[in-house]
Amino acid sequence: MKKRGLRFQKSLSVKIALILTLLGISLLPINVLEIQTEEGTETCSLFLNPEIILEVYYTHSVSLTAVVDIYRINKNGIWAIEERWQQFDAGQPIDFSKIEKGFFIKEMNMFLGKEWSYWFIPLNRASIKLGSKYVFHEIKKEGKVIFRVKRAPFLFTLIN
Repeated sequence: MKKRGLRFQKSLSVKIALILTLLGISLLPINVLEIQTEEGTETCSLFLNPEIILEVYYTHSVSLTAVVDIYRINKNGIWAIEERWQQFDAGQPIDFSKIEKGFFIKEMNMFLGKEWSYWFIPLNRASIKLGSKYVFHEIKKEGKVIFRVKRAPFLFTLIN
């Protein structure tokens, strides 16, 4: 009887240690990209994808032509790597690297920090693509869109 009780205590101790280990791992902070809009928030782990491409598609509010801004995201922050536009109007760059498929293209490698934001209105019909997946399509609510690289508990990224 004494042997059986000892075995039960060891088994319970192992289970408790395993639970505490899993809890500890789940609380470890990892790098994530958070995209916050008036329509909701998306979070993408940078744990398995150490570098991702983010594309922002929108209609220019003056020329009503397509614009695409492309960013490289990693644990260190956000880099603007390319801007594509179709017409020179208010707020559009005047210098470009090349012309391709009807777009003026400005290539760059500009560090923007850990946070970057836009203000969109419904007319912009903004869409946000993360890797090969659209996470927001034609945002309908006016407001700020914030891209933020931050640390979050590993567990948070699993349930989000």
